[in-house]
Amino acid sequence: GGASLLLLDCRPHELFESSHIETAINLAIPGLMLRRLRKGNLPIRSIIPNHADKERFATRCKAATVLLYDEATAEWQPEPGAPASVLGLLLQKLRDDGCQAYYLQGGFNKFQTEYSEHCETNVDSSSSPSSSPPTSVLGLGGLRISSDCSDGESDRELPSSATESDGSPVPSSQPAFPVQILPYLYLGCAKDSTNLDVLGKYGIKYILNVTPNLPNAFEHGGEFTYKQIPISDHWSQNLSQFFPEAISFIGRCCVLGRGVWVHQGVCRTLGGAPA
Repeated sequence: GGASLLLLDCRPHELFESSHIETAINLAIPGLMLRRLRKGNLPIRSIIPNHADKERFATRCKAATVLLYDEATAEWQPEPGAPASVLGLLLQKLRDDGCQAYYLQGGFNKFQTEYSEHCETNVDSSSSPSSSPPTSVLGLGGLRISSDCSDGESDRELPSSATESDGSPVPSSQPAFPVQILPYLYLGCAKDSTNLDVLGKYGIKYILNVTPNLPNAFEHGGEFTYKQIPISDHWSQNLSQFFPEAISFIGRCCVLGRGVWVHQGVCRTLGGAPA
């Protein structure tokens, strides 16, 4: 009954790319967005990366039966006080929004074993015993940003022992910054955005400042082009409203072949790509 069924795949993006149930929409949620989704200020539609899938979800989520699946959940029961899984959180939010939502018992593993003819598999993405483990989207799955700077706010939700959205510990080793996200696109901290040697080393000419109050250090010199988006580091901030503006700035610079530096002023754990 594909016409009356809307499938949502709650697994990490690389697993979805490797193999998924046909017609499914992927909902891979970074840890930061998971917290905002839990607080209720982030609609599910905003975390669907593909525009066509976003529209398909918006037009069908209330009319169709929504079926979610993860890797292997056999039974889910909401328990007061227990940390919600991604599957459980999405299931509850969909039901609260008036959707007729269910989950697939046994998850993708069980379904693929019994109905492989209804699964789409990307041979190039499938892992083999000799291949290295799949990396997270854009290679930022375990990224943890460390900075001396602060914009005066904190998330106030970070646990004493940081974990990824799937409950696994975040690696304790800190990567060197800046981190290259894509060709010409770098993620760094506010402190390094004022270091001319660092900016020159990476060919940075455009700087996206995503803080409400940190200055654009070289704005009046004419050498750098700035875009400042006043995003507060708080769960109540709706990040999705700023995506088009930020993506437009980054895209324009990358087309020109210029280095772009994205910086914020606070310590933050990212469970996935920042945009």
